[in-house]
Amino acid sequence: MKRYKWVVNFICVALVIIGVSGCGWVSQYDKSPYNHIFREEAVHLTDDSSSPFCDFSIDYTCLEEEKDSIAMLINRTIQREWLGEDYASLVPEEAVDSFKNVYIRDYRNEIGQLYLVDRSRVNSEDEIPNWYNQTYSLVTFVEEGYGGVINASANYYVDMGGAHPNQWSRWMNFDFETGKLLTKEEVFLSSAKVDIETLLLDKLLLLQKENYPEETFNTLEDLQEKGFLQLTNMFIPDNFLLSKKGVHFLFNRYDIAPYAAGEIVIEIPYEEIGAYLKQ
Repeated sequence: MKRYKWVVNFICVALVIIGVSGCGWVSQYDKSPYNHIFREEAVHLTDDSSSPFCDFSIDYTCLEEEKDSIAMLINRTIQREWLGEDYASLVPEEAVDSFKNVYIRDYRNEIGQLYLVDRSRVNSEDEIPNWYNQTYSLVTFVEEGYGGVINASANYYVDMGGAHPNQWSRWMNFDFETGKLLTKEEVFLSSAKVDIETLLLDKLLLLQKENYPEETFNTLEDLQEKGFLQLTNMFIPDNFLLSKKGVHFLFNRYDIAPYAAGEIVIEIPYEEIGAYLKQ
């Protein structure tokens, strides 16, 4: 990954010298390099406006792909990851609209049948279980990260009436020269696995000390007493971002801690982790 940094730095310096503002891949676009798609709909289970409803929304950002084969390749990959294989081959607007239509159709057809059965058994809507009211929200971001890398992230919120909503995120990195998705095996030295995991554990302890100064977080055992790392050892997650200032690692709920601990993000500056990145 270091090979990108000096190239971008050189370009930036050259642009400053000749009096041209801006640097990086964004400068090649005459307009915004991003395509923003927003879809929102509240749909009732039946034609009766008093019936339960699903609150659906997608706030979707991807790359503007007009006449750009690399942006198109990246968009198709993130559609496959964020929406599913059925939507990978479509242009972004069609993918989002198709996903929305299928989700709403399935909600009305599959959940609606159960609702009609329940409705026939009760005297009023007040007796209908609350779980028929559901929520689906997807918010995505795409931005320039570490030199030559595009960061992509998707945040999901799905409430299907359970004990608590399901919330998770999916992070990805792409080489903008090739459109290739960069996995952790391609970014981090395999020989540095233990070192990176140790660094992540140290950062997790520091993070918990900052968040809960009244608690004791000095050792792995202290974390385990609070519910962390009881079912797994520390690991390098598939969800990471090569941001401009450092590597951000994401642990979704249940990855290393109980649901109540929430999403955990550990940030490590390149000064500390740079030696563990592949050249």
